Amino acid sequence: MNKRIAGKLLNCYQQLTEAAGLRLNEEEGTMYGTYSGYQMLVHPFVSGSRAYFYMLTVEIAAQARNFSLTKQDCKIYKKEHRNVSSLAQNQNLITMTLKSTSNQEKLRAVFLEELQNLTSYLRLKGYENCCQLCGKTGEDTSPCTISGFYAQLCSDCFQNVSQSAILAQQESRAAGENVIGGIVGALLGTLIGVVCIIILSQLGYVAALSGVVMAVCTLKGYEMLGRKLSKKGIIISCILMIVMTYAGDRLDWAIVVARELAWDVFTSYQAIPWLLQEFIIEPSVYWGNLAMVYVFLLLGAVPTIISTLKNKKIQGTITRID
Repeated sequence: MNKRIAGKLLNCYQQLTEAAGLRLNEEEGTMYGTYSGYQMLVHPFVSGSRAYFYMLTVEIAAQARNFSLTKQDCKIYKKEHRNVSSLAQNQNLITMTLKSTSNQEKLRAVFLEELQNLTSYLRLKGYENCCQLCGKTGEDTSPCTISGFYAQLCSDCFQNVSQSAILAQQESRAAGENVIGGIVGALLGTLIGVVCIIILSQLGYVAALSGVVMAVCTLKGYEMLGRKLSKKGIIISCILMIVMTYAGDRLDWAIVVARELAWDVFTSYQAIPWLLQEFIIEPSVYWGNLAMVYVFLLLGAVPTIISTLKNKKIQGTITRID
């Protein structure tokens, strides 16, 4: 996000915050505070690793005695409020997402209207503020992030979660990395990737899916048997991905050769260099296909690695937004 857009967004959020009487955490890009008697947290809608900054999500930790929003209730509410993209209740958390609009005046009007609509609806249903975790009502909660996820917690729950996070981090640091086990796990993951490459190719596709499968399975395989995924593990996994992608593509060609020349697959695999040298297999086609597979591997591996490193960085961390 460039500075011009960041400045525009910041100005938009400041206006929304002032209009609703909330507070703004500029670093987190979140609004929080009390509106119409309910403590709430407002942040951009997030899908995967992407944030939609003009599509806002409102979270309220609240519960009602002997009542919980059903899917039908949420469906009816969404139908009656055309600016609402979704409404859901997950245990003690009420989540409403507004439809995206880059028109700041319209966003501000919709924001205030739907905040009023939601709080009035919750009051009518008998909802009270509560801690998202323990469910205690009548207590002030604090907005926070737990491993990148937003939450509204009372002071006791915040302290308990913080202590648990510290213990988990200490255990993670104490756990030694099993490099040998990680390599074995990564190899098993690459085998799944190789199978994916061959199956898709035999069906007539060279798909980015094979690169994603190769990357995810290799990294997860290393982490599962290596107990943790360090930067060393990522480097080892990447080397294995490159080698096994080459082997998988060559095996795919060997299957084609074995079918066309009635050879066994092992002989066909060994004969690939000779077939290329004799132009029985067109070198430009062979290397072009391999390059395409590597491109898709790159497209699958880079986002996966970035996401993995990002998740590792925030995993087990808890911070107060206020």
